[in-house]
Amino acid sequence: MDFQSIVLHGFDGREEELGRIKRFVHKLIPVMYYRTTDFLHSRRVLWHLENMIPDILSVYGSGFDVNFARTLALVHDDVEIITGDPQLYDKETMDAAQLELLVQREREAIPGLVQMYGAIANGYDYKELLTSAKNKDRIESQFVSLCDKFDGSGESSHEVWAGNKHFLLPAGGNQGRIRGYVRRQREFQIKYPAMARFFEIFPEYLPSPFDFNNVAEHGKLHTAESIQENSGYAHYDRWRRTIIKREGIDNLITQLEFE
Repeated sequence: MDFQSIVLHGFDGREEELGRIKRFVHKLIPVMYYRTTDFLHSRRVLWHLENMIPDILSVYGSGFDVNFARTLALVHDDVEIITGDPQLYDKETMDAAQLELLVQREREAIPGLVQMYGAIANGYDYKELLTSAKNKDRIESQFVSLCDKFDGSGESSHEVWAGNKHFLLPAGGNQGRIRGYVRRQREFQIKYPAMARFFEIFPEYLPSPFDFNNVAEHGKLHTAESIQENSGYAHYDRWRRTIIKREGIDNLITQLEFE
């Protein structure tokens, strides 16, 4: 499917702010060879979603608002302009009270963003978009969340294939197989009942357990040649194909940080 580019009129400086927010900044990850930003991530989440839309529509038809979902994909992390980027590890070790405090901080950031950029984003209520991104109360926001986790999974896998063992934890957990982003994506079919029938028809959108430890042991920095090769892990290959098609290879092979 062909999609018209989304222009967020009046959102001056937003992309620059997202570009200043580095992904995966945490004491457990002292280096990310191919460090990304929230700006790069938000565009990629949109691209992953657009790839899925024909399959999504085959299941949900007119019950899925494509333009709302595409707009949401672009702005889903805007609250981090104010709150910063909370990390997966920290969220998974928080108790209920800490998680609620985090959610409250994110909700309180929304009026400030509306004041900064305006009430309407691509024809949609900006506050409603940001609130739905947090609440996951619509089928559109649930699929955007899946694409968000899919992109984080791909970023983590990309580091693991480059031999960066710091990313074993987000890629597959401490044992490098079934936790981290693998678990978080596989939970969608249970956590969001409306998505269950989609995964029954298209199970390939959920990751399989994988031996990330073995990959990291033999990993090598990416090159223009290696980035085109089959990795042996379909979930990562699908992520990588999208990036190459829509963005090119420069961000995938240009090392930004060093041990």
